[in-house]
Amino acid sequence: MLINSLVLIIFLLSFIYSIKYKFIQLNLYKQCKEGLKNKKSYIAFLLSLGSHIGAGNILGVTTALIIGGPGVLFWMVICTVFTTIFSLIENTIGIKYKVKIDNESRGGSPYYILNGLKSKKLSIVFSLFLVLSGTIFFLPIQVRGVSFSIKQISGINNSCIFVLFFLFSFFVIFKGTSKITKFIEKIVPIMTLFFLVFCTLAIFLKINYIVEVFVLIIKEAFNFKSFGTTMILVGFKRSLFSNEAGLGTAPSINCYSDTKKPITQGYIQVLTCFIDTIVMCVMLGFIILLYDIDLTAYSGELLAIKVFEYILGPFGKIIGIFLLFTFSLATIVSGYYAGESNMLFNSIFLKNKVNILKIFILLSLRYWMAHLLYSLIFITAALSLMSVIVLVLIFSLIAPFSSSATIKLLLCNLLASSSSGISL
Repeated sequence: MLINSLVLIIFLLSFIYSIKYKFIQLNLYKQCKEGLKNKKSYIAFLLSLGSHIGAGNILGVTTALIIGGPGVLFWMVICTVFTTIFSLIENTIGIKYKVKIDNESRGGSPYYILNGLKSKKLSIVFSLFLVLSGTIFFLPIQVRGVSFSIKQISGINNSCIFVLFFLFSFFVIFKGTSKITKFIEKIVPIMTLFFLVFCTLAIFLKINYIVEVFVLIIKEAFNFKSFGTTMILVGFKRSLFSNEAGLGTAPSINCYSDTKKPITQGYIQVLTCFIDTIVMCVMLGFIILLYDIDLTAYSGELLAIKVFEYILGPFGKIIGIFLLFTFSLATIVSGYYAGESNMLFNSIFLKNKVNILKIFILLSLRYWMAHLLYSLIFITAALSLMSVIVLVLIFSLIAPFSSSATIKLLLCNLLASSSSGISL
């Protein structure tokens, strides 16, 4: 009940802000076209896209359709269109208050809470929540996706998989930002292109039924007799979990950018949200409806693979395994980078802070093998919920109405620059 209320509050606030400021989040074409020419802005875009396109993008959509029906896809789109105004604001502010640590740009929600709102205690608490919920307890879910995909093509046991993860972590994740960005720069475009080509091909093969499915989605979106308000809430939840608009997680990644105009990176994150949710999640859901796949026959990671196998047979199975593997792996790498930025924020309180994070990462990779996955999901949900509460307070109560907050002035500048073209 509490989570449902929070989801509705977030959407309501995003609706109010979007109407009040004339949907400034949709004015992204020019900004993104210019911004993505910047090398670091482009890499930040790939990092953010990689962190959001995880195994949950496949599993989450299928689960949402089971619970809420076809109309869920419509409400996912509606929620994304409105809530991305929070992505625009939080990532613009993140760039504005980023700092240099070890000659690298670092930033995120804790940084602008400290330097913008001048709230030291809240910034520390928020950074710890981000590390725990977004990195320590969330990554095992992605590890499960990687390990499952490996087992589909080999007979490797859990211990061997753990050793492989250890080696991968040591040679890629723990070797610094340069190794991380090079890996992401290669894997994210490939896996995204694979997914889009597959979806396009699948839709083309059923082109005669496209209009029928569109009509079904719209019709069911307003058919409250079947699923009631559950359908809307499931659509909103799936959207928020998919793109994390307004949760305070994305700025930690986008602050890698060295753009001279913070608002440009804000718009690039809006583009990330649209690609992740409106394009990829909705396309997958559309294909599931197009082929009338029985989603109750399987569960978990197997369901993710069976969806692709049902459409293209054995070749589809290979694509499903590849996408599950790469989606999960990209999220693990991006999640570590975000966690590292938040741990570096606490450098004044903890010595060897990044080494501490590395230890926890390795431990978390082993947790799922001890059958603690469901406990971790519960903890992640609880911490994410607290993150939502804090962010709602920041954006909805402090920033717009506080007479003393620096962010109030920044927010006004952001909104003004959207229409006047002033660099922010």
